[in-house]
Amino acid sequence: MIGEQFQQLKDYLQEFKHQDAEIQRRADGSYLITIKGFDLPDGWNPKKVDILFIAPPGYPAAKPDCFWVSPAIRLANGAIPQAANEGTPLPYDITPGRPLTWFSWHLQTWDPNRDRLEQFYRVILQRLDPPR
Repeated sequence: MIGEQFQQLKDYLQEFKHQDAEIQRRADGSYLITIKGFDLPDGWNPKKVDILFIAPPGYPAAKPDCFWVSPAIRLANGAIPQAANEGTPLPYDITPGRPLTWFSWHLQTWDPNRDRLEQFYRVILQRLDPPR
């Protein structure tokens, strides 16, 4: 199921956003989804990042939660974003020491029969625009 949903997300990103995505199975049975070369709206520094989020073991019954961006980002005025920090590592990261900003951003609802990786991606976009 996750393979089909990931392919749909990847197809959407390539067709409408001209971005690429990767999926990686991890030691704990989760999947790391990486969206490469995302262009942030004005108000962020830097302007281009990779977005990373985890489909947990048991997905889609278990919903995605939180996300990271790399490299670490700040608001244009140098402030750390709301509900974010640079001290929370990506669990099981195969690139230790990677510069990251973690966003404590949570879904309010999730229906595993209806919701897909693309919905979670859109939630991330809503967090990043507008910058705050």
